[in-house]
Amino acid sequence: MTMKKTSSSNDHTESPPAKKQKNNEKESPPKNKKQNGLEKGIKYAKNNKKNLQTIVKKPNSKFTSNNTFKGKYDKNKPKAEIFENWNEFKKKKKELKLKRKQSREGYDVIVKAKQIGEDLRKKSLPGGEPKRIQLINELHSLLKAGGHYPKFVLAHDTARLVQWLLKYSSDTVIDQISKELVPVSVNMLQSKYGIHCVKRLLKYGSNEIRNQVIDAMMGQAVKLSTHAISSPVMEYAYSTWASPLQKQYLIQEFFGDLYKNSKDKSVKHLRDTYKDNPTLKNANLGATKANLLRVINKSFLDSGLVQTVLYQYLSECSEEDKKEFISLLAPHIVVISNSKDGARAAMQCIWHGSTKDRKIIMKTIKEHVVELCKHEHGHCTVITLLDCIDDTVLLHKIILSDILNNAKDLAVNEWGRKVLLWLVAPADSTKFHTVFIKELTEGRESSTCKKSSELRRKEILGYSIKTLLELVSNDSKFWLSSPSLAIEMLAIVKVGSGSDLEKAYSGLVDVLVDPKWSVKENDKDVLGIENAGIHMALKKLAQFDKIKLENGDVTFGSVLVEKLNEAILDVWLKLNRGCFILVAIFENGSEATQNTMKQKLKKHLKLLKKQQTAGAKILTKKVS
Repeated sequence: MTMKKTSSSNDHTESPPAKKQKNNEKESPPKNKKQNGLEKGIKYAKNNKKNLQTIVKKPNSKFTSNNTFKGKYDKNKPKAEIFENWNEFKKKKKELKLKRKQSREGYDVIVKAKQIGEDLRKKSLPGGEPKRIQLINELHSLLKAGGHYPKFVLAHDTARLVQWLLKYSSDTVIDQISKELVPVSVNMLQSKYGIHCVKRLLKYGSNEIRNQVIDAMMGQAVKLSTHAISSPVMEYAYSTWASPLQKQYLIQEFFGDLYKNSKDKSVKHLRDTYKDNPTLKNANLGATKANLLRVINKSFLDSGLVQTVLYQYLSECSEEDKKEFISLLAPHIVVISNSKDGARAAMQCIWHGSTKDRKIIMKTIKEHVVELCKHEHGHCTVITLLDCIDDTVLLHKIILSDILNNAKDLAVNEWGRKVLLWLVAPADSTKFHTVFIKELTEGRESSTCKKSSELRRKEILGYSIKTLLELVSNDSKFWLSSPSLAIEMLAIVKVGSGSDLEKAYSGLVDVLVDPKWSVKENDKDVLGIENAGIHMALKKLAQFDKIKLENGDVTFGSVLVEKLNEAILDVWLKLNRGCFILVAIFENGSEATQNTMKQKLKKHLKLLKKQQTAGAKILTKKVS
């Protein structure tokens, strides 16, 4: 045992250099390759006097990758050039960009055309109109010679040049440009820059050019109506410039592929496509449905063309398809109400929709109810809601309250006034066209409404009349400022009663008995009583006193006679229309009113007898 130990110890002492080497390895382990690389890089940067902008961190052994893959290093690959001067770098980049542009076809033409265009677009040109004509001819010759027009209209910078040419050129030049552009109209309509040139062709071109542009759309109506870029221009062309026959042909394309290339003058409605051959009905309705669903899915309903097709389809489709379309259209009811046929389609949705659909329609309209009431066609949608919604409590909460809060704003608008009149005089043939009344009646009778129209109108009037009478009493001068407002005031007062009516009469009379009361007539101030429209409204107001007396209500005449003063009588008795107002009050008033009037006019009989007007003579006979 001891012998072995001794021998081992001797062996150990015999090789001291190896032992020393091992100790040295433990004291200073070999450096990592990555560290060596970083040290070399730092040393190289210091030797080249470069400022290090990045912070060098030692690799963290915890996050080092185990991936042993090493990419091939290409010694011959040139190193990226480092620019110490940023301006020099930008300059070189600019030169490269210019070289790329110069390598393109027609670069010189584009540069020269832009130079001319910069002068052409100026409103005040130094050389005046002759200089502008010279620039137009020069630019037109440049673009026409190389056939550059079809390419130029599709680029953002050069499309403007064509727009300026179309705006400022003569009819001859526009006609020459149109010959280049009309064949590529469909491509232009699908380009976000080309569409502006199409608009200019329609706006500044002759009727012949407009017809050529619209004819170029034939066969592509459905495609262009469902394209995000072309659909607004398609609507502009259809609603503003298309002839009735062109509109008819564009509508036909929605009825199926049969009408894409061949048109039929006798087909004016969807029903005409299968009038002579009923077996085609399902096929044509199916094709129309597919095209409309394509439009609805993309929400491109703001188009008179689409809305006309939609109205025709809803008039002819089955009940099942109608319900499907109504549920899809309910959230878009405001958009489709901006044309005549679109509003009729919206009315179909209200008549034949379920209770849920009508709630969605009312909630959709709520934010836009005032704008819709003022719209030429949209007001029909609002009136249809007022005419057939059974839940008048919800109707008042969502729609009617906003209408009443903006009553004065609506009263001065031609179409908003119709909505207010429907609240107090629904289906009155003196206020609404008989065709419109008939259309509403037929639609309501075919609808799912359960409540009688009389009960519905009574409930709506109950919600409305108090607010409207308060408006009349609080701002009577406003309601007597024009004939149209006076007629509306007349309709409100006619259905009023009680203390609210008396307050309204009192407010109106306070304005009437003011000798300085005047209104605008042909940009001139005239006495209010001398205005023909207001005079007729006041006469009718006095004639309503007979009905008010029968109902036991306060009368307009009794309130007016009580407030007649010397100053206003001196003015009215000298005027023919003033005398006729007093005659109307005397003829329709109660006995007490007549006696009060006679007493107040006794002092003015001499003045009255001196007047030569027809009104003064009749009034003299009445009161003497």
